[in-house]
Amino acid sequence: MKLKIDQFENFVKRNCISANKLLKTLGGKKYTYRHLKIGRQIGYDLAREMFNALGEWTFLSLVDLEEETLDGFKAKYIQVGNKLY
Repeated sequence: MKLKIDQFENFVKRNCISANKLLKTLGGKKYTYRHLKIGRQIGYDLAREMFNALGEWTFLSLVDLEEETLDGFKAKYIQVGNKLY
């Protein structure tokens, strides 16, 4: 899974938040945004936190699941309502 950088930057700009601050709030480290911007993979924990915080539709618009399917991603966790645990 990779972050769709252009869509992510538009999302944070529309919501008047910092990309680094958002990713840090979701459990990323200091250089997470820098690494994702150059094309590194998103870890499953960060992806789960993005899914829970932003919702399924926003998550799908910001994350390229590559060869993973949404159902396959959600199957790795226990789903209670709209949250993955």
